[in-house]
Amino acid sequence: MNKKKVNYDACMEDIQAILIRIQDGNLGLEAMRDEVAKAMELISTCRNRLREIKGEMDQLVSEEEA
Repeated sequence: MNKKKVNYDACMEDIQAILIRIQDGNLGLEAMRDEVAKAMELISTCRNRLREIKGEMDQLVSEEEA
């Protein structure tokens, strides 16, 4: 099964939008909890994507050196 690559920049924009909504102070407690949970998922996704990209870059460098 071919997984669609996550767009790191789009995830970061989503995280920034969540932070703005949280900082706005107009969210109720449950809504804030949901936003924080979504942000944590996005952060995890970004970290995984960074690892993938690092692996791809390491592979490119080692191929170039070979």
